Order: sequence, then structure tokens, then C-alpha cells
Amino acid sequence: MIFVQVKPKTTRGTWALRAVTAAVTIIVILVLGTVAYSAYQDYSAIKSELAGGSSPAVGTETRNGTSEAITLDIPIPNHGLYTLNVTIACTYPTSNVVCTTAHVSVPPGGQGTLLFEINVTNMTQFENSGNLNVNGTVAIVMPPFASVSVQTNFGGFVSQGGGS
Repeated sequence: MIFVQVKPKTTRGTWALRAVTAAVTIIVILVLGTVAYSAYQDYSAIKSELAGGSSPAVGTETRNGTSEAITLDIPIPNHGLYTLNVTIACTYPTSNVVCTTAHVSVPPGGQGTLLFEINVTNMTQFENSGNLNVNGTVAIVMPPFASVSVQTNFGGFVSQGGGS
């Protein structure tokens, strides 16, 4: 007895499905690669700026009696391949602390400036407790691919002791 193994013929539909699968796989790898590259470039540039790069963040503090205003002027470069959106916002425990919400959208290869301000209208509360909590969020978004949101306390920007 002789056994002959017959190999089934591959249909055009199967070949087309394999080709589409390969193309989609290549596209996904390319997109993920460019997103990772862009995120790394943006992270490196922003870290350099905040650490005192060529044009570091500038902070000013203005006191008037028991009130204090802190303004941060932060340059945001975009060395990546996609638009970069950065937002700084805060929530505050008392009515005497007011923060602006700062947002900037920076196109690839561009530079933007983020202006963020914290106003404390009455430093007496801070002087008595010694601790001012200004809960905030820093959100960095690379639409539509990635976003990072970090919770922080901006109270450290406010001077110890207040209006002296």
C-alpha cells in the first residue's frame, strides 16, 4: 500500500489575509516606534529645560502685605514627531488660594510657553499651620497615542512664613 499525501491548495483569500496581517503588523510596529521615539525626545527636552537648560523655567514671587503671588514661566519644547499638549491645573483646600489653569499645545519642532500662577490672598492661614496644600495635576498628552497625568502639591512654591 502506497500513501500519497496531498497538500491542499492555498486559496487567494488565504494569501490576501496573510498579506493584510503582515501589513497591519508592520504599520503597528512603525507607529509604536515613532510614538516611543517622540515621547523620549519630548521627555529629554522638557527634563533639560526644567533642570536649567538653555532657557530654564523662570519663577517670580510677589508679596503684598499678607498676600503672595507666584508665577512660573515654563518653556515647553517639542522635539518629537507629534503635537504635545501640556496642562497644569490645581485644586485647593481654601478659598484664599487661587490658581490659574495653564495649557499649551506645541506642534512638532516648535516651542511653547506655559504660564502658571498661584495666588494666596491671605498668608495668615499658612503662617498658623505652617503647611499649605495646593493639590495639582500636571498632564502631558501626545494625542491620540499617549498621556501622563501626575498629581503633586504646589504648596512648596509658597514661601514659608508668608508676607514678611
